[in-house]
Amino acid sequence: MTGIHRLSGLAFAGAAAIVIAPSSQAQSVDAGVEATTDEVRRGLSWSDGEVSASADARVGFGGLDASVRVAALRKSDRHANADVVGDLAIGKDWEAGAFTLRTEAVGHVFSNADSNMNYGELGLGARYTIGPLQFGTMAWYAPKQDNIGGDNLHLRATADAGLPGFPVTVFGAVGYTTGDTRDARSARLRPAGDYADWKIGAEYTQFPFTIGVDYVGTDIDTSNTVSVSPFADLKHAGDRVLARVRLSF
Repeated sequence: MTGIHRLSGLAFAGAAAIVIAPSSQAQSVDAGVEATTDEVRRGLSWSDGEVSASADARVGFGGLDASVRVAALRKSDRHANADVVGDLAIGKDWEAGAFTLRTEAVGHVFSNADSNMNYGELGLGARYTIGPLQFGTMAWYAPKQDNIGGDNLHLRATADAGLPGFPVTVFGAVGYTTGDTRDARSARLRPAGDYADWKIGAEYTQFPFTIGVDYVGTDIDTSNTVSVSPFADLKHAGDRVLARVRLSF
């Protein structure tokens, strides 16, 4: 219960700060809470393969957008037994004809870990929309930092489509992660070195609820049960099916 109380407190504080601070010029405000069978990012479980809950808020103001998301990590081996992660981001969309370019900076802050796990990364990408279809590409780069054992680059391509006449969206994504390795902490984001990941799924939205099912996977060899790094958490880097439900405000 301590972890849940901490999550609730951090979520409330973060959401309040991001919503109230720019309220005088806010152009859009979105927020919500979500439960999922596993907090998976780039094909890797961040919640030790266990059920997770999260809360988030996003505000658009002055041509920029700022967001905060707080998620339970359930004493994640990948992040040195951290209970909670807070993702703080600021970004901007740039219109370029038929394309929308995206720039952003993201900080990941971990609570109650055995050591400092915090790190940051920069994002650059583009998306193109035609009718109910949207295609996107994105690259996130984390410069060399001690807490991730080097640097890290993640490339991603996405596609999604709304089904005409139905409140259902289907989507797919493929990603590739690479980077420089200095020490064992690089296994947090690359458990066995460079790898590819994928995701396909569908979600049904009837505001304020969204229900989704995802299939995620990686090409990481998870049969190697003896890892050189305590951060690799290979048993939670394989294929799995996820279910999630979200309540939007």
